Amino acid sequence: MWQLRSLLIITGTKMANDYHAFFATCGATQSCDQAGSILFRGDGAIIDVVNLTAIVPLLFGLFWAAPLVAKEYEDGTQNLAWTQGVTRRHWLSANVLWVFVAGVWAGALATLVSWWRSPEHALDACFNAFDIQGIVPVAYAIFAVALGLAVGSLFRRVLPAIATTLGVFIAVRLALTQYVRPHLMTPLAKSLATIFGTGGAPAGSWILSQGLVGPDGHNYGDRIPLELMPQVCRTSVFARKEGVLQCLASHGFHETITYHPASRFWAFQGIEAAIFVVFAVGLVAIAYRMVLHRDA
Repeated sequence: MWQLRSLLIITGTKMANDYHAFFATCGATQSCDQAGSILFRGDGAIIDVVNLTAIVPLLFGLFWAAPLVAKEYEDGTQNLAWTQGVTRRHWLSANVLWVFVAGVWAGALATLVSWWRSPEHALDACFNAFDIQGIVPVAYAIFAVALGLAVGSLFRRVLPAIATTLGVFIAVRLALTQYVRPHLMTPLAKSLATIFGTGGAPAGSWILSQGLVGPDGHNYGDRIPLELMPQVCRTSVFARKEGVLQCLASHGFHETITYHPASRFWAFQGIEAAIFVVFAVGLVAIAYRMVLHRDA
């Protein structure tokens, strides 16, 4: 972990310096529109390492929280603690404190990653790597640790607790990412007079869908089957692409884009983080119920 932080500090400082130096001179030497390809060229391996920080919250839950309570039960050592004047509530509360420790640790790493990616953010790519920056990694870590504690207190065996924590964490994260996150706020829609031309979604937007819509309102996605094109446009298919697009536009076809603007980034972060914190509170409540009201 310390090696990763050192790597981020060293490479992040260089990227920030390169970013400021590039924009100080790009107006005189080359187009500033090329900033993304120039600034981050050659950083692929480092970016892959940074992206791997997405699994850090899960590791907290698997190898820290899940065995924390489960192993005590499996070895029977919790009975020793309870017979020496330590109540069940106090014993579990001491373990629950690790939820907050995990949150602080994940927060420090997320802050470092967010700083590392700040030059890319400045180039309107704020929705990239949403899961490893901002405040959501803290919420993921708190959720993972609370999940491990709850599952450990339920199964009271280390291996089943680890396996269940793994499965539930991945399932919840995938469900929220794929099916819930795009609808946390109502997406914006924009129709363009031209097809695949200028004037699309604002820079840095999270584009949910983009496709061609016919005069009848049917969305064809990014490709219209040849047999559904107007007859006059079919002759342009094997000609220049621009001719086909112009023909389709003249016959009532247009492009629509559904997106979330970059200005919603922190709103999405706050909403999703709140969801996982609520989940964590519920899981901690389950852990308390399992420990306080279930026979040892």
